[in-house]
Amino acid sequence: MNGKKADKARYWVVYLPKGLPVGTTFKPNILHLTIVPWFVTSKDEDYILDSFKNVFSGGPAFEITLGQSDVFKHKRSIPINLIKPSQQLLALHTKTLDWLATLQAHWAVNRPHVAEEYKPHIRRRPGYNLSYGAKLRIDSLSLVKAYRRGDDFRIVASKVSFS
Repeated sequence: MNGKKADKARYWVVYLPKGLPVGTTFKPNILHLTIVPWFVTSKDEDYILDSFKNVFSGGPAFEITLGQSDVFKHKRSIPINLIKPSQQLLALHTKTLDWLATLQAHWAVNRPHVAEEYKPHIRRRPGYNLSYGAKLRIDSLSLVKAYRRGDDFRIVASKVSFS
């Protein structure tokens, strides 16, 4: 692996139902709703964090509804619950894409599945009871940071609350 790539932070915008505070380190198996997948930018971290807070702080909280169970197939089968797309969720996704454009960001994944390909979902995890029709209140947004060093740890780099 290229040393430069391993040393460069990548970021992910996500809703974490557990509401982890800034600075929390976690493994990838945490329950989450991806707003946009992993991206990289040449902007410095202070700029990214300030910009994230300025753009997203105080946004409107909203509810999402869990849809049917399904399986995504890529390299392996991944059990998920689809999210019924709402105007608020799609608007947040679009706003995040617009923010990434201001950062001159590019994707750190081969197939980002954004814009028309965005299929909101929550990956089913052992120990979490996700049922069809259940409601989740989206009252915060987290910016998660990680490095490609093989340890798989992620850290909540920033978090904003919605009102």
